Amino acid sequence: MLININDRQEIKLVAVSCVYHIELKNKVMRAGKYLLMSVCVFSSLCGFSQQQRTRRADAEERRVDVTGKVVEQGNKSPVEQATVRLLGSRDSLFVKGVASSANGTFTLKGVQPGSYLLHISFIGYEPLYQPLNITGRTNPVQVGNMELSDGAIELGEAVVLGKAPDVVVHNDTTEYNADSYKVTEGSMLEDLLKKMPGVEVSTEGKITVNGKEIKKILVDGKEFFSDDPKVASKNLPSNMVDKVQVLDRLSEMSRMTGFDDGNEETVMNLTVKPGMKEGWFGNAFGGYGGQDRYEGNAMVNRFVDSDQVTVMGGANNTNNMGFSDFASTMFQGMGGGGRRNFRGTGNGSGITSSGNVGTNFNKEFDKKLTLNGNARYSHSDNETEGKTHRENILPGDSSSYESENSYSNNRSDNIGANFRMEWSPDTLTKFIFRPDFGYSRSHQEGINNTSMLDGNRDTVNVGNTSNYSDGEGYNVNLNLEFSRKLNSKGRTLSGSVSGGISDTYSNGMDFSYINYANRDDIDINQRIRYDNTGYNYRAYLSLVEPLGNNNFLQATYSFSQRRQESLKNAYKQSELPNDYSIIDTLQSQNYRNDFINQRASLSFKSIRAKYEYTVGFNVDPSYNSSENFIGDKTLSELSRNVVNFSPMAQFRYNFNRQRNLRIDYNGTTSQPSLTQMQPVADYADPTNIKIGNPDLKPRYENKMTIRLQSFNQESQFAYMLISDGGFVVNEIVNYIINDNDGSGNRTTTYKNIGGNYNGNLRLMLNSPLTNRKFSVNSMSVASFANTNGIIGKRSGDVITDSKNTNKNLTLMERGGIDFRSTHLDLGVNGNIRYNKISNSLQKESNQNVFNYGVGGLTTIYLPGNFKIESDINWSTNSGYTDGFELNEILWNASASKSFLKGNAATIRLKMYDILQQRSNISRSVTANYIQDSEYNTLSSYFMVHLIYKFSAFKGNAGVNDVFGGRRRNFDGPPSGGERRFY
Repeated sequence: MLININDRQEIKLVAVSCVYHIELKNKVMRAGKYLLMSVCVFSSLCGFSQQQRTRRADAEERRVDVTGKVVEQGNKSPVEQATVRLLGSRDSLFVKGVASSANGTFTLKGVQPGSYLLHISFIGYEPLYQPLNITGRTNPVQVGNMELSDGAIELGEAVVLGKAPDVVVHNDTTEYNADSYKVTEGSMLEDLLKKMPGVEVSTEGKITVNGKEIKKILVDGKEFFSDDPKVASKNLPSNMVDKVQVLDRLSEMSRMTGFDDGNEETVMNLTVKPGMKEGWFGNAFGGYGGQDRYEGNAMVNRFVDSDQVTVMGGANNTNNMGFSDFASTMFQGMGGGGRRNFRGTGNGSGITSSGNVGTNFNKEFDKKLTLNGNARYSHSDNETEGKTHRENILPGDSSSYESENSYSNNRSDNIGANFRMEWSPDTLTKFIFRPDFGYSRSHQEGINNTSMLDGNRDTVNVGNTSNYSDGEGYNVNLNLEFSRKLNSKGRTLSGSVSGGISDTYSNGMDFSYINYANRDDIDINQRIRYDNTGYNYRAYLSLVEPLGNNNFLQATYSFSQRRQESLKNAYKQSELPNDYSIIDTLQSQNYRNDFINQRASLSFKSIRAKYEYTVGFNVDPSYNSSENFIGDKTLSELSRNVVNFSPMAQFRYNFNRQRNLRIDYNGTTSQPSLTQMQPVADYADPTNIKIGNPDLKPRYENKMTIRLQSFNQESQFAYMLISDGGFVVNEIVNYIINDNDGSGNRTTTYKNIGGNYNGNLRLMLNSPLTNRKFSVNSMSVASFANTNGIIGKRSGDVITDSKNTNKNLTLMERGGIDFRSTHLDLGVNGNIRYNKISNSLQKESNQNVFNYGVGGLTTIYLPGNFKIESDINWSTNSGYTDGFELNEILWNASASKSFLKGNAATIRLKMYDILQQRSNISRSVTANYIQDSEYNTLSSYFMVHLIYKFSAFKGNAGVNDVFGGRRRNFDGPPSGGERRFY
């Protein structure tokens, strides 16, 4: 009987197997002579061993080959490179595996007699399971056509356990098997991602895979809350995920033209467990615990064919901000003023209370028209306390030191909506329309105390600052893309038109006092108003011309304009109380900026059976103008015309579907910002005056990336090797001029410098061990950066420059081994990171820094649906500044009980940071300084959770069918018989 089921659904299957029972015919009599007993036992063991060798020899003689063919159901077309695996019927552990050939055939060689489960799968089809009983009487065993379909058959209570590969490579896609990484009940996608090799989730929620940031998360190939991957990672329950696929996806315009336009992005696609695609499902959980910690979240989904609807919401004060804080970007640099802009660091530092609600939908009206979109609201309130220590590198092998203690509170509200409509009026034409709207409101306030010391550790100035600001803003963007195939050979005309407007303001107060050791103090009391408005538009046109023999030529042209007006007006207090009406021309900065960019490009692409390559060249004329003014008075005007050139080359080689090589080269030119070029001083921070340099040249970077990835179908061994490097010409760096008058003041401007380069090498390995219950993973990283900077010293009117070269070497190894069985999951991991920092100036500040970590996790499955989970991680460092050492053991543990029909409900008690040792320490290094920082974070607390899962699916499948019941004893018959092959 053929059975199509979900790839990792478990099924209770009665194992029919031959169990050899051996009786020792000669019983050993208990006697007082131990020598005689030893001889008897030894003789019996020899006899037993001989019997075993005889039976193994017989089994070797009866090994057979299993052959068959994988075809599509209905049309019987062969399926190439389908995964064919032979699993043991008792425990479903992997025995052998191959991939089907070009004509769909496969052969499993040397199969011993016994009971097995034949598992066949391929992307886009439902997996197939077929029980087999091999007697060894027929060789080869022919199983005939194995038909794959795209429709699932309900299995009721039956669940097959298959140990699927942890990581699989399909062309450019790396695929993780979600069930291979165990997380606690009620965990979200982010918790699952943190378990996967090569995946890193920062404290701010940014996801990177093998060093590349994830820009979007898709659900079954459809966008989920568009450009905010945090919504999916923070809100989607991990137990709905079947596979996690990571790929570099071309832009929509590139997918229409077939040529890469340089806007490729790394995306993550989540495939939903097949049984959950026809009906309603969702989950809800709530918890309350020590220190008045609380969290609650609910999500309802309806999936019918290609249509999806999701409604969700949640609230917590446990640093789990479910949506991105777009206000933090919109109001960046618009604090009250003074020495710092108090923006807090979001949920990565401090304590954040947040709430959110949102909906996402995908609707396919017919094959020609689809519509998807989302709407969302979020609120956050973050309080951060921190301390930093910075060593500034100065000319003449000298240093200065800064210390800061700070507090900030940031509250924000965000509302957003975006939609995507795709319309194909015929098979040759496609339109894609995207409208986008966002509104944010923000309140910021902060206090900080700073001190600066000279090289002898003597105090040169002390500062105290407090400020607050309130702001709001909105943006609206529209984008229309189209493509039309002009003939059957591949001639394609494509284009796009886009535009947007934005308006943001902020109003606040700044109170600062700076006490100098050898000059007059500075006292600031002012009101600051920011107003930023702007608009932009862009037109793009592409023509692809086929040249024959799978060769293509593309010509493109684009024109874009962006205009901004940025007003910062500072007002001093008049003689009247609370009246701030006198404009402070020294602290005010008003700009009008205009950017016009054009690009003309020509690219050639050739496609062959095993490889393809693309070479191209871009010409980028640009015009920039800027006006700096106060009221009706123009302080400066600046404009420039620049023409940039940038080549590109790409090469792809597919050894097979599981192994490929990719090489990319890009030469990119970037213009200095007008802030970097505007020769007008900014006195917002009197200890660090900023002024632009109108003589800056464009920055040019050569960058190459090489990626080799492979997956062995039979051994399930996967690896990925990534190497990238870059060399920068005319790098734009901060040029810091330190006053040599004992004040600690400095001026920051900008200069071009050469000789900056960097390289990075990453190797990721993942493999099961021999018996497949164990798997190991490893990620090795080596990186090096050579960064040049210029540091100046001002003595009177004379400035002396010194060049500092910072060399930064990082070596990191992270590895783990996991064990998974019926009643126990275990995992052990460790990491070590070495960082060598050297400077050509201030060589006594060269440092060797180590970070170490060891961790483990365990899950014990007990009778009565009880589960105990625990994870513990030890972290330490060496080489950091005094007061920033790390030596902590983080231990979390939980106990849970599932109940109700299908284990739909779970109650859980969890303790976080049981030993109360959590800290938050980080380091940043540049050619100008070395800085250590520490921020407050959540401390130890406990929480009691109630988790409930619900569903209503086609065919009356239950919660346990789709969320996956825990593997137990195989105590029921399969839904159908098994084939016997004689």
